Amino acid sequence: MTVLNKTRGSSSTADYIAERNQDASQHFRESAVFGKQPAYNELIELSDECKYPDWDGYDAFPVQETTFNNAWAVIDALPLGFPLPSFNAEPDGNITLEWYRHRRWILSVSISPEKELFFAALFGNSSIKGSEIFFGDIPTTILNLIQRVNIQTV
Repeated sequence: MTVLNKTRGSSSTADYIAERNQDASQHFRESAVFGKQPAYNELIELSDECKYPDWDGYDAFPVQETTFNNAWAVIDALPLGFPLPSFNAEPDGNITLEWYRHRRWILSVSISPEKELFFAALFGNSSIKGSEIFFGDIPTTILNLIQRVNIQTV
């Protein structure tokens, strides 16, 4: 097995620890409870359905490979145990991730090919919207909104 050593250590012990951590992370990613595979499968299916121009019959732009890759990276960056979103494609070619609790308790995050994350949340009578750039980690603002959608009761 090739180990990508994400540590700063250069000893055989550091390599061993990095390998064990990678094995444990892989196990959690594949587990039924913590696994992200259902989200990846849904994202692949969406991308296949929306990869051609006019996929919606109303002149929608296709979902670009870069947008698909950005959405994949966002899912990959979700902390273990966080709820997985549902997916939709937008007519502009962006992909939307959605966390839904109730029709007035929802978070939508639109992902662009330029790694922009546009978000809008509705919590009863209040709303929050904004944008962030995705640099490989999900911005704290969005993580907090995901938690809020899934923790609060309606």
